[in-house]
Amino acid sequence: MKGQSQVIVGVLLVLIMIILVGVTYFWGIPLIQKQKDVVTVSNTERFLKDLNDKIQDVAKNGGTRKITVDIPGELILDDKKDMFILTFKTTGDIIATNTDIYLVGDERKEVPIGDEPGVILVRSRDTGKKYNITERLYYRNLTGGTSGGKQNKYKIDLIGLGKSTIGGNNHEITIREFKSEIIETPTEKIYVTKVYVRME
Repeated sequence: MKGQSQVIVGVLLVLIMIILVGVTYFWGIPLIQKQKDVVTVSNTERFLKDLNDKIQDVAKNGGTRKITVDIPGELILDDKKDMFILTFKTTGDIIATNTDIYLVGDERKEVPIGDEPGVILVRSRDTGKKYNITERLYYRNLTGGTSGGKQNKYKIDLIGLGKSTIGGNNHEITIREFKSEIIETPTEKIYVTKVYVRME
């Protein structure tokens, strides 16, 4: 009887261990994955904010700035729209789906001088098993006073060099001043600061 009870106790302990490991795996893996997704989104947001700061620094002060790229998805430069588009996938719903979230700036197309010209917009879309995250960095016009009966406006114009699409790590973006020009219309005087962006 004593030997049988020891065997039963051993079997019960093994079963309890298997159950505990199963419960830990069932609950633990999704939590680990969600934490990984949170870190990924935070890193991409930090990257775009740093990129925005460097572009504005070059636009204001000239010179050259560089930024190292280490992103989970694909980064596209659409210089016709003066916009960066960063796309990647996550397994968890960590951003409200189908909703525009402004990390920097807002939905206004033009803002007064002194406001933030850069906009970072995030959107998540549910595709069934995963979530497609799209983050955009783009620039809007700044409006100033009037001179000679014309509205003064200030614009950052991105000019792409090198690749238009990069992804992963071991890439670098070089930002440098190009030139400034003034474009006049019957009602506006637009001061355009052109900035070269080379993705390699």
